[in-house]
Amino acid sequence: MIHFFCPSCWRVISENIIICPYCHYDLRKFNTLGYDDKLILSLRHPVKEIRRLIIFIIGLKKLKKAVAEFERMIEGEDDPIILLEIVKALVKINSKEAREILDKMRSHRFQIISRYIERIECLPIKEFYDKTIIFNNRYTC
Repeated sequence: MIHFFCPSCWRVISENIIICPYCHYDLRKFNTLGYDDKLILSLRHPVKEIRRLIIFIIGLKKLKKAVAEFERMIEGEDDPIILLEIVKALVKINSKEAREILDKMRSHRFQIISRYIERIECLPIKEFYDKTIIFNNRYTC
């Protein structure tokens, strides 16, 4: 069974709806958006695996205008895998704003996040992405 979602509130809607009955988003407007804007809207998708894929794609595209949405996501995200994907994307984007967010995340409540950021600082970027990082106390800069 195929489900259709409103790209604004991500509730399930009927296929032929023009205006979302929940948030009143004009679905015709979605078709006028560019690819990058659609990616950013998709960061609010309810399925974690889809959000993770979107974050990965945004990182590959080095999409700077997604940084503000990443900052919003970090505040309410409880999944460390999603947070790690955001960190990777922010490293690839490498803007001033992205680096500021990474600085804030150094003291994240999930130790895996702060340790991951430490390793980014220790390794050249290409080497970092070419190797698997082991998260334990044996690794030092």
